[in-house]
Amino acid sequence: MTGAAAPRGAPDASGMRRLVEDAAAQVRAALDAPEWSAPARPPSMLAVGAMGGSAIAADLTAALVRDRVRSPVVVVRDYTFPAFVGPDALALLCSYSGATEETLSLAADADARGIPWRALTTGGALAARAAAAGVEWRALPGGMPPRAAVYASWVAVTRLLAALGWTDDPAPAWREAAATMDAATAAWRGRDASAASLARALAGRLVFVHADQRLEPLATRWRNQINENAKLLAHSTVVPELNHNEVVGWEGAGSVAPHIAVVVLRDGLESPPIEARLALTAEYLRRQGVPVHEPDAPAGGPLARLASLVLLGDQVSVDLAAATGVDPTPIRSLDEFKRRLSERRATRAG
Repeated sequence: MTGAAAPRGAPDASGMRRLVEDAAAQVRAALDAPEWSAPARPPSMLAVGAMGGSAIAADLTAALVRDRVRSPVVVVRDYTFPAFVGPDALALLCSYSGATEETLSLAADADARGIPWRALTTGGALAARAAAAGVEWRALPGGMPPRAAVYASWVAVTRLLAALGWTDDPAPAWREAAATMDAATAAWRGRDASAASLARALAGRLVFVHADQRLEPLATRWRNQINENAKLLAHSTVVPELNHNEVVGWEGAGSVAPHIAVVVLRDGLESPPIEARLALTAEYLRRQGVPVHEPDAPAGGPLARLASLVLLGDQVSVDLAAATGVDPTPIRSLDEFKRRLSERRATRAG
């Protein structure tokens, strides 16, 4: 169904499109939430323990501040913290449900090793643990898939950096971002957005997402949203690294080229060397017979640009779901995997 138009009557029983349309409102509501308190002493680093949509919010924040914040912001997707995360650090444990097993394990690890921590969740065991320990935690909006709450999580992480004294108040930049997102959403509601045409071009193809190393979390978010919303395989990689290895693999694209599409993401802040690499990579792939799509770089400050591109990926993934006739919200294979993991653990314990 390469190039097929997205059917307007495609299933969206759980309302993922509405959640994407409400992204700017989610940002504004998050700005109205209570601010974090300043720590008694500045931590040596911020270690964010999270998975999935909660983790990508921290990755996006780290990408934004990488050239301005001297203290490390690291994201840990595991059951324990690395040895370099110690009592002089601050951990932020993020779990939308409050039941993510890796994040709860990180909470236990933090307590055992004397690592001070805070939490970001809708409730569950993580909130209960934080309350029992007198740990500061902030609530996320409930009633949605974790990946749809990325903007609330993202605002909360940026505000924590400000509370640490590492950055200025992010509220003005977020208000600019919300205004930009409003405009993009209005176009998408009218089915006259770049997302709709891009989704039509990507439908039926394996999607490769390329970007600057600086924007790796953006490429990852696009890949993950295509995976979860459209139920399709996708791949993401970044320059300059891909120019040292993956580019050679495209020599053998051959018969698979008609089944692949590449999206090259730019925020317009790429350095001249990076822009040259992205342009030459796109040119090379086109010579290999692979269609390459390059969305226009958005305007505004760095945060507004990045948030706009995240929103574009969300929109494209929902339109791709419509094109393939699937409900973007359910994640049956993930639910099945969690069930089998739980059964395996119970069998071994017995």
